[in-house]
Amino acid sequence: MKLFLFFALISLITACGGGGGGDGAAAPVPAPPASTETPPAIQTSTVNWSLSRVSPAEADTTVNAVEAILDHVFSDAAVQSAMLVKDGYIVGERYAEGIDANTLGTSWSVAKSYYSAAVGIAVDEGWISSLDQPASDFFTEWEGSSKSDITIRDLLEMRSGLPASSRIFFAADQTAFSLDLNKTRPEGGTFVYSNPTSQLFEPLLLRSTGLDAHSYLRQKLLSPIGINVDQIGMWRDAVGNPVTYFGLDLRPEDMARFGLLYARGGEWDGTQVVSESYVTASISAQSQFYGFQWWLMNEAYFNAAVPIQVAAALGLEGQKIYVWPEGDVVLVVFTRYEHNANAGYTLSLTNFPSTCAGRNSCNDDDVSVPSFSQYNLMFLLQELLD
Repeated sequence: MKLFLFFALISLITACGGGGGGDGAAAPVPAPPASTETPPAIQTSTVNWSLSRVSPAEADTTVNAVEAILDHVFSDAAVQSAMLVKDGYIVGERYAEGIDANTLGTSWSVAKSYYSAAVGIAVDEGWISSLDQPASDFFTEWEGSSKSDITIRDLLEMRSGLPASSRIFFAADQTAFSLDLNKTRPEGGTFVYSNPTSQLFEPLLLRSTGLDAHSYLRQKLLSPIGINVDQIGMWRDAVGNPVTYFGLDLRPEDMARFGLLYARGGEWDGTQVVSESYVTASISAQSQFYGFQWWLMNEAYFNAAVPIQVAAALGLEGQKIYVWPEGDVVLVVFTRYEHNANAGYTLSLTNFPSTCAGRNSCNDDDVSVPSFSQYNLMFLLQELLD
């Protein structure tokens, strides 16, 4: 059955696939290059960072507004957990039967946004000179080829010219697969959602910083924002490469912390974890409705006017982080997930993140459980401030 589910998932991977893994002790951080640009220090303020649980009224909103959002999200019968954060407080949360705040969900492609942040930190630290640096400076395999002019910005914006190939999910060495893939269009042009493009963050981080992508993410992003890295999962491919286009298993609060970091311009409690300029660019439209591995819930995305400006990290089968900076609001959604952590986090035909059962999408002829309306959600989020 697991083998069948694995192959059934492949038809969905191109749309929004992903991976991660809780593997081993963190490697030591090498000293950054001398020519780094240190972000300016931030004065610690009275802004709340606790993610403590308070009543909606204590965060200047209403029970009705919070409950309307949770009711709407749970109109999707596949949802496992939802957590709503306003002003740094958890003002609402809800869990399916048998699930609680410590139950892990899986990110699928939400992980893309995390590894984009890691690339931004590598730029901030000077390991990468700029977003317009050719990726071939690190991918020597591309020197002198048609891919030599692809920039790191092109990778982040999904304008690399590489195709949206779901075959990556079958590759034992998913990094080699991505590096070997041929362009199907010029770089810097049309937006094309491509999992192999996001897998290239793995060799980029390794070759620029000297740390593998998981170690760099743990030390530079996850730990600084209060995520317990010993209690998460981070997937690897069959030869041991960190997977960076999907694959983080996390608690809802871990996702909420990352969302809050982006809602507040890359700051975490007085420390600039990711530069504000990078965060702003990440959740701004670099194409019609996509930034740096973030989706924009804008008029172009919905083909209809929206009341607020929300960015989203979106993953297969309904994994979501919504970030509304103006409202200081973050909403996290996980759908039902089946995985035994004792099986480890190495991808195989029998061990992979499985969310299709809850969505009833494991078979091609299944009638999939419909999700909630993201468009209607924008109006419900607005009610938090009204």
